[in-house]
Amino acid sequence: MKSNKIFFSIIVPCYNVEDTLEGTIDSILKQDFNNYEIVAVDDGSFDNTSQILNNYKLKNNIKVITQSNKGLGAARNSGIKASDGIYICLLDADDLWVPNKLTKIYEIIKNKRYSLISNDEIIVSNNYLFYLRNNPPKNLSNLLISGNTLSPSAITIKKEIFDKVGFFKEGKKFLGVEDWDFWIRVIDNGEKIKHFPEPLGIYRRDIQNMSKSKEFTKRIINIHRNNSRYFHSKGIISTADIKNWETFLLISNFINHPLKTNLISIREHLIKGGFRYLLTYSFIRIFFKLIFRKIQGIVLTLSKYKRLKCIAKELL
Repeated sequence: MKSNKIFFSIIVPCYNVEDTLEGTIDSILKQDFNNYEIVAVDDGSFDNTSQILNNYKLKNNIKVITQSNKGLGAARNSGIKASDGIYICLLDADDLWVPNKLTKIYEIIKNKRYSLISNDEIIVSNNYLFYLRNNPPKNLSNLLISGNTLSPSAITIKKEIFDKVGFFKEGKKFLGVEDWDFWIRVIDNGEKIKHFPEPLGIYRRDIQNMSKSKEFTKRIINIHRNNSRYFHSKGIISTADIKNWETFLLISNFINHPLKTNLISIREHLIKGGFRYLLTYSFIRIFFKLIFRKIQGIVLTLSKYKRLKCIAKELL
């Protein structure tokens, strides 16, 4: 695999991230693997993000793309299209990598030449640590029924994959769920994702994280419904799978946001037909998959807590 070509292109979409951006870029510059480029995309920021990127550009020769605000999917796409690497690494501007992240991924690729690789992460929120298992779905049905189990900052993608399945969807209705839509197309195209079961980065979750918003839940449901209609027609998932997954999502949203409007959404969903699918095999299967994933995360967190704490202390 010896080549003068850039091996990794690291795409960093940026939108008003002055508080976290320096830490993110520094975690790239500390990598012990040197054959990479950084492509940062300023997606219409109006804080000091642009100035921070320009400072790094002058000192470290990174590529900086400036565009009007188009959303996360569009920012990633701009960076990917401007990149020169064989493999694309996605890194959100509030996340961090351990210093040997690229070395670890390279060692996997050079032996087996996988097209997609996922690795585990550590979720950090204030004083909270949790082991995030970014285990790829075994098949398309699992990805559709269990939801998104992959984190963009923990994924490496051979650039030619984008020629096969297309780029990330753009627009507000895909904001925060464009990665799930992309994984669905990847798996539907028959691509396999190799999982590396070690935490190679930190996923920083805070109050402003878009995955906690009410609109985010709506976007997830829309992505699921749009894809489910197609895959239901192909016999990949059942009507019960579709209804029960939406029920779990609405219940989970209510647990995270115990608002009257969210409780009303659950009631309306059940009245419209979701109720008759409860206590079926499909319901039980989804329930135990979600419970197992949560328990697995707790067990891994407890068993590896000292190591996770050391990594977090080193990077933060």
